[in-house]
Amino acid sequence: MASEEQIILDDAHVPGEDAKNAFDDVAEAIRETIKKSRRSWNVHHESSMWARAAGLSDDELTSFSRDDLVQARNGQASYGHIIFGKLRLPAVNDALGEGFIHVRIHHEGSSGWKLHAIHHLTASFDDDGHPHSWRAIHPDDYPLEFFEYHSELHEAPQRRSHR
Repeated sequence: MASEEQIILDDAHVPGEDAKNAFDDVAEAIRETIKKSRRSWNVHHESSMWARAAGLSDDELTSFSRDDLVQARNGQASYGHIIFGKLRLPAVNDALGEGFIHVRIHHEGSSGWKLHAIHHLTASFDDDGHPHSWRAIHPDDYPLEFFEYHSELHEAPQRRSHR
């Protein structure tokens, strides 16, 4: 897997047809990963990770389409093309506004597009380094930036998105 230092991403932009087609190829994998992550966090970890989806069924939560891909960033890695995408979850619209997940996909040559990861934010650390804030559904102003395969432990960015 490529690190942030190894990939130069273009600026966040409105996705074109190529990016939307790539996300179409992995839409079912994204839906299944959301469902699996939600169940895992709710049962085994911290239920607040998916708190913005409370009261929604899995089908409601994952009822997005290609038109809900609202932002993309592209880059090259040693193993091929990478796209980071900001995907609107239409059923999530609460006091924080619309809800979005950030997704990382990559192209594996003849195997096509594959889901790499969904961004899970862990932040607000205490003096002992334990997090007190978890979030998989982000507000619109959370910027689309590089993230690793696994959930990152870091402070929430202070920059604003320019969508």
